[in-house]
Amino acid sequence: MKVLDSNDFYEISIDQSVAVIDIKERVFDLITDVDLSGKLLEFLENIDRNQEIKMLLFFNQPESFDDEQYDRFLYRIMDKNTSRDDCEPPCFCERNIRFREINILNSLIKRIARLQKLVVSGLQGTVVTPFVGAAMVADFRYASENAVFSMIHNKYGLHPSGALPYFLAHFVNHSKALELQMRENILAKEAVELGLINKLLPQQNFKKNLMKEIEPYTKLKYCTIRDTKRLTNFNRKELNDYFDFEAGLLNL
Repeated sequence: MKVLDSNDFYEISIDQSVAVIDIKERVFDLITDVDLSGKLLEFLENIDRNQEIKMLLFFNQPESFDDEQYDRFLYRIMDKNTSRDDCEPPCFCERNIRFREINILNSLIKRIARLQKLVVSGLQGTVVTPFVGAAMVADFRYASENAVFSMIHNKYGLHPSGALPYFLAHFVNHSKALELQMRENILAKEAVELGLINKLLPQQNFKKNLMKEIEPYTKLKYCTIRDTKRLTNFNRKELNDYFDFEAGLLNL
């Protein structure tokens, strides 16, 4: 394994024909930092041109996507003196940070969606709304056996971000997509039953289990993966329209 970049937020490495992004901590600082997120986007551009790379794997460390991270982030940027109104979303005293959070995550999702590589996501622990959505862009999705998908946006009166509404509407029917987003959480076992997650893996040695699970796909020819992805991505052309609609809705 060759480590290309490592910091407090993430580690980027190459393991034979698999590019790996390991999300460590302070994820909301990561996706609101233009320079750090720019490095991730540049990495995605570079691997898409590299024919020796067949797959992208991204996964999180336990607790990096959990409710506490989300609570801490929103407490820092929300206007706590604004009264709650059922008809209006909450106000932000740091609107620029909130807009960067949404726009940067959306940019990463759009770039991952266009990759001509197989994309794999791995989720551990509790995962809040934006990163549940972001994980759904992957071609194969795995989770630890104890994973919980927290629909924490409801707690704050926010919309479900990370393109979660778009992806859920493609995985399940309209009514089920709405029901799932308005719950408190979704347990990993049900996510498998609904087809949102391909398989549950033990949390112990999670990365090792992920690599073992995807090994058969690395034996496919690059051209097979590339052309299959190009054709299968045809039905994702609406994703850009979805993000444009979201931006108009939020006045981004």
